[in-house]
Amino acid sequence: KANDPKKAQERMKELVEQHEKLGKKINKKVMGMFEKAEQEYQEVMEKKRIVENDKRKIEMVMEELDEKKNQALKTTWTKVNRDFSSIFQTLLPNARA
Repeated sequence: KANDPKKAQERMKELVEQHEKLGKKINKKVMGMFEKAEQEYQEVMEKKRIVENDKRKIEMVMEELDEKKNQALKTTWTKVNRDFSSIFQTLLPNARA
């Protein structure tokens, strides 16, 4: 009976159906995994864009602060340089600058 063509054909039909079902499940799983990976990629790219924008803003603020610092130093230096004689005379009344 192991060589019974009818049983072999039925067994083959069962195996083919099982194969098709597994193939559909596997494809669905793969597609689900792919979609999830693609979504995660898009989220990471959006976060990267946000970080890059924040970096640019921080760099702009740093440049602005550097400019203000340099301007404050120049202003202070100019005042000290201009008023050095009077400051020097105030600190050391009998000396000359």
